[in-house]
Order: sequence, then structure tokens, then C-alpha cells
Amino acid sequence: MSRADDISKLFNKLGANPSGYREIDAIHNFIEDDVEVLEIPVVTKAQPVLEAPRASLLRLLEELNQGEADLLQPPEVVEGRDGEVYLEQSKPKVVVVVSVKGGVGRSTLSAAIASCSQSKGRPALALDLDPQNALRHHLCLGLDMPGVGATSLLNESWAALPERGFSGCRIVAFGSTDHEQQQSLNRWLGQDSEWLSKRLADLKLSGHDTVIIDVPAGDSVYLGQAVSVADAVLVVVQSDVRSFSTLDYMDSVLARYFTREKPPQRFYVINQLDATHRFSLDMAEVFKTRLGSALLGTVHRDLTFCEAHACGRDPLDPIVNSIGSQDVHDLCRTLLERIDSDLS
Repeated sequence: MSRADDISKLFNKLGANPSGYREIDAIHNFIEDDVEVLEIPVVTKAQPVLEAPRASLLRLLEELNQGEADLLQPPEVVEGRDGEVYLEQSKPKVVVVVSVKGGVGRSTLSAAIASCSQSKGRPALALDLDPQNALRHHLCLGLDMPGVGATSLLNESWAALPERGFSGCRIVAFGSTDHEQQQSLNRWLGQDSEWLSKRLADLKLSGHDTVIIDVPAGDSVYLGQAVSVADAVLVVVQSDVRSFSTLDYMDSVLARYFTREKPPQRFYVINQLDATHRFSLDMAEVFKTRLGSALLGTVHRDLTFCEAHACGRDPLDPIVNSIGSQDVHDLCRTLLERIDSDLS
């Protein structure tokens, strides 16, 4: 193949016209002292052709960049509460654990679900929105953890609050607050309906995370804030007449917060079922008839949980494998399946 053919193919590949190409031979004159003198060639009309490869390369680079841009999905950006811009992430699944009255094991169950979810490979964060600040005790953490109460009143981020609990799940405590601080929070939450959603954004959670929120018993501003971001609400009841008589009241309370376009799913769990008491078993059947498929499961009364908390151990330790632990695993699996299947 001749040199002319090589040059022609090179120019065609780069998008230039080879017909305008012209080689210019440099002319060298030599004098007696051997000093080389280079005569500069005259610029001819062939000179513009020398710019063609550069222009063609730029065009190729532009096409390459455009092709890469078509393959990439640029992330959305959102403006944070502090005015900074962050990459938008998929939202985590949020489960709010509620009850009409205290003493039904709501906080114990919230901690157990978070720990169980983490053990199943589903990153979990337990968030305490109850001023009693009890959730931390159920995940075996320090007594003086900073929490959302005082941190929020100082208008500081929650980013540094998560600590590690059983199974490696994270916990954000409510923290110690006095009566005056709690009153200030109540007023603030009553005026800002997006308080919790903005605070959760500080934690940079993703769609792989599950947030378990423990709220005070009954109706409260914390319940309203939690339900506003919830994918599911889990109502904790006991197998007795008193709990059964509160079902209508809980329905009326939740109805006020289920007015958004896509309200959260509502589920129930019977906690602390006494299998040795015939009346308790009969009441469980009454709950099943009333609630149908909304009843996710039953957790038996299990002294192993009390012993584990007293000794600072994880009640879901697989070595123990008590009946209560088995019930929680079944409940957690069913709960996660339900919220994952909610694609509407």
C-alpha cells in the first residue's frame, strides 16, 4: 500500500478532504561554517486542511461525551433544610408502631422488629419519638445518649445521633428533656407538619433502609408527624377485652392522618399472648375474626425477653430461640413482605 493511500484513509477517517492535502518540502541551505539555515515554507491554500483533523477530533469527543451522557442517569438534586444541595435518594420504608394505651409492649416490639430486620440483612433504624425515652433500654445502649428532643430545639442536624444496637441496627434516641422542652417541641411540631420529614433527610437514608418509629400511646403530635411519613402503621394490642374495645377509637384517631393521596397500610399484632389462659386464646380468635388479613401475627408472652433485658442481652439471640423470638421473626418477615409488595 502506498503512502498516498495511507494518508487518504487517515483523512477520510477523521472526516477531512484528502484532495486538498499538499506536502511541502523544506529547503535547507548549507554554508561553509556548517551552520544550518532553515527557510520557512510559504503558506499556501493547503494550510486550512491542517485544521481539519483537530476539528474532527473535537467532534468525535463531543459525540463520545453525548453517548456517555445518554447511558448515565443524572441524579436528582434537592435543597436541604440548611440550604445545601444533596443528591436525592430513594426513600426508606417507614413503619410506625402505635398503641392506644401503654404497657402493651410497644417499645419492646419496636426494638425487636428493628433488630430482627437488621439480622435479616435489611438495614434498620429504630427512632424513638416518645419523650419517655425508653427505646434505648431495649437495644442495650448507654443511658445518656443525645437525642432528637434537645438536638431539634437547638436546630441541629440529626446526622450524628444514630448509635449501634443489637444485631448492628441503628437507634436514634429521644434523649433527656424536661417539661418545658417538651412543651416547646409540642408547639413546634403542631405548627410544622413537615418537621419529621425534614429531619429524616438529615440521616441520608436510602431505599434499602427500614425505619421503625416508636411513638407515645394514644393521640399526639408525634403520632401525626410519624404517620405523615409512614408506609405502614402497626397497631399493638393485647388479647383482652380492653384492647378489643379500643379498636374503633384507634380507627378514628388514625383516620385523621390517613387523608393523603396514598395513605399508609394499617396492620395489627397481638402482643404478649398468654397461651396458658383459655380466655386469652378465645379473645385472640375474636381479634382474628374482626381484623382478618390486617392481623399480621401474634407474639406469645415470653419471660426470656424480660430476662434478656435485665441482663443486657439481645432477646432475639439465635442461641436462645425462644417462642417469643420465633414469633417476632415471623412477624418481621410478614411485615417486610407486605410493605415491599405495596407497589400501588
